[in-house]
Amino acid sequence: MKRQPVLGLLIDLQRRERDRVAGVAAQAQRDVDAAEGTLRMLNDYRNDYEARSPKAGHAATDTLRVRVHEAFVGKLGRAIGEQDTLIEHLSQRSEVQRLALVERQRKVKALETLAMRRDAERRKRLDSLEQKQTDEFAAQAHARISRQKADHDR
Repeated sequence: MKRQPVLGLLIDLQRRERDRVAGVAAQAQRDVDAAEGTLRMLNDYRNDYEARSPKAGHAATDTLRVRVHEAFVGKLGRAIGEQDTLIEHLSQRSEVQRLALVERQRKVKALETLAMRRDAERRKRLDSLEQKQTDEFAAQAHARISRQKADHDR
């Protein structure tokens, strides 16, 4: 098995962590979306219920029915308030997770950039070494040809 460089292992670990954090952030956003959907449903239900209010009709209504209606509308109002509070909490949590994801992405990018720089430096060193070897070979060949010529001219 080929031994992976430490930087490569670090990049893999950071990518896995980034992917895990991305899943958490996505779930946090889905939780916000679901809570907002529930809030819309509660608001729609309250609006519909109030439209059918015993006070809205022209028919005579007894006070017990009005009190029951108002009590239920009050409970709906509290449920809507609680849902607003939940959405605020979930939105804050979602934002924290989004920022954590941005930070993870930044770390991965920094490590990938470092790896690219190291690869470029390694390629440059190899190219330089290859050029040095080529120059040395050419110099030796030139010296050999010059000696052969000098020996031949004598």
